[in-house]
Amino acid sequence: MKTGIVVGKVWATKRLDELPGGALLEIAIEEGDGAGEHMIAYDPLGAGDGERVLVTQGSVARGWFKDPKAVIDALVVGILDEPRPAAAKTRSK
Repeated sequence: MKTGIVVGKVWATKRLDELPGGALLEIAIEEGDGAGEHMIAYDPLGAGDGERVLVTQGSVARGWFKDPKAVIDALVVGILDEPRPAAAKTRSK
């Protein structure tokens, strides 16, 4: 799983019938190795711009849907209440 910040919605005038109602969000990934990485994730929860979210990917995301042929590869599974924790500070002795 990854955490990220919602930076916008992705609008599609046409989409597959297999895709249930919900939003497609653009998410900026927070992890250090994901610097500058963005992903598109399906959001059944209703997250808004600027909110921190928890995203799962791959078969776990697809498994949330009843149809095993779901076309989803990234799924918002949580809206995080707390801000990103500050990096731990080391003490000088």
